[in-house]
Amino acid sequence: MSRFAVLPLATFVLLFGAVAPSAKSQQDEPKPRVSSDPLTAEQLAVYKVVLHGGIDDGKSIVHLQSLTEVFPEDSNDCLKGLDIEPADARIVHRFRVEDLAQLGSDQIRLVDANVQDKEVEQNDPHKAIQNGSSVGHAVANGFAHGKTWVSEIRFDRTHAHAVVFYGFVCGSLCGNGGTVTLEKTAKGWKRKSQCSSWVS
Repeated sequence: MSRFAVLPLATFVLLFGAVAPSAKSQQDEPKPRVSSDPLTAEQLAVYKVVLHGGIDDGKSIVHLQSLTEVFPEDSNDCLKGLDIEPADARIVHRFRVEDLAQLGSDQIRLVDANVQDKEVEQNDPHKAIQNGSSVGHAVANGFAHGKTWVSEIRFDRTHAHAVVFYGFVCGSLCGNGGTVTLEKTAKGWKRKSQCSSWVS
């Protein structure tokens, strides 16, 4: 599903004002440490499937946050039934320009989260509609300036399964994401199930 595949739902949300679940205050949490290790080929292969299955439609620019996010605690239920490999929960990784080829799309651009957040705010469809823009134009413009992010990957001990949280935000009432479980097959990583999802 691409970002634009959710246009009717996004339009509904913008018109009727659905609200995303509230998140725990980041001020209460210690700042994560950025690993000095590059992302592995296996990690990039997992991210490729997540991005192409939920965000990248191959046509529109994807503004991917250059740092991964900590795997969210509220997605821990998605790990049930898996023998999860131990990992430092406060370490994140940085995507490098040389990683982009392995993500399989020439439409992905790496962005600083804070800089892109300002772009999102300036192009918020909800504000544009209030200022007289048509719903279609406002949403399309919001999508074009949106920000995508992915969490750290939680692998099981055999690396046969992986769980990732992903998100896309294009305004105060414009975004979607969720937690996906992937399975390693003879042909590579494949989506197995969508454990959770959200829309705002």
